[in-house]
Amino acid sequence: MTTRDEVAQLAGVSASVVSYVVNNGPRKVSPSTKQKVLEAIEKLNYRPNSIARALRVKKTLALGLIVPDSSNPFFAALVQSIEDIAYENGYTLLIGNASNDQEREIDYIRAFSERQVDGLLLVSSVSTTRSLEQLQKLDLPFVIVDRLVDDKLSVSTVVADNETGGYLATEHLLWHGHKNIACLAGPSDLTPSADRYRGWQKAMEKAGLEASPNLLIRSEFSSLQGYFAVKKLLETNGSITALFVSTDSQAIGALRAVIETGLDIPRDFAIVSFDNISQAAFTCPPLSTINQPIEQMGKVSIEMLLESMQNPKANFSKQVLPVELSIRRSCGCKYAI
Repeated sequence: MTTRDEVAQLAGVSASVVSYVVNNGPRKVSPSTKQKVLEAIEKLNYRPNSIARALRVKKTLALGLIVPDSSNPFFAALVQSIEDIAYENGYTLLIGNASNDQEREIDYIRAFSERQVDGLLLVSSVSTTRSLEQLQKLDLPFVIVDRLVDDKLSVSTVVADNETGGYLATEHLLWHGHKNIACLAGPSDLTPSADRYRGWQKAMEKAGLEASPNLLIRSEFSSLQGYFAVKKLLETNGSITALFVSTDSQAIGALRAVIETGLDIPRDFAIVSFDNISQAAFTCPPLSTINQPIEQMGKVSIEMLLESMQNPKANFSKQVLPVELSIRRSCGCKYAI
């Protein structure tokens, strides 16, 4: 097995410099020297002993991330964003898919703790209460992502401004002259869905319109369930001319449901949704949607977690990231803005 000293000898540097390159610090190495070390590592097929390094620095250089549904395009994009930032900071990211099951979510929390991850990011499946209790028992640095928690709790969180997003989406439909605007929300009062619903409600009320219960429908966060929910809505309420949808995944199904009724989008019916996943630009017509700052959410969540790991006594941070409307064709606008 090749040793660090052998790599240092071939590269013409000290063993410490090899360590700085392998560990990405703590001291900087010039680009030319780093290249020599990397070439020597490649030539000798050197593989650092990660277990020995973990024992030495008392870190595994691994982080855990738990999401409710890894097949959901929004969470897939969020995972990629977080993984990229973690990698840039020298950490391996372990990913757990809770499959919208809180028991499975708690099992992952325990499993990641047993594997001694240095910190954990959690997008909770249902309620954060039980998972928070488990995390606090384990004394593991963590950050809650895409979920709000009670302000009285000392927990770091990062979320998008969901309520403002729901308001902006509905306001834009009102600007197009729609009055009978329904809301397709998520399956529960999980904070992003509830906040987006409140944004729709506030925009309707500000316009002097009633946000009546018969305008609110719910479905799972999937295209299939969005399709069924909107299909049923249009069969029972033919006066609706526009729809705010809480996620793009649901909206993709909603588009099909509307078109199958014989309505033209956006001539007869308008839709604005939320998330701005990559598929939203390729639907027919392309979806107007609230753009979630996914890359920024990934960056901020990792920064908050690293701060908590380095300084356990640091103040907890609650960050709400701004959102904006990405205009395409499903709302009735002729040109993207």
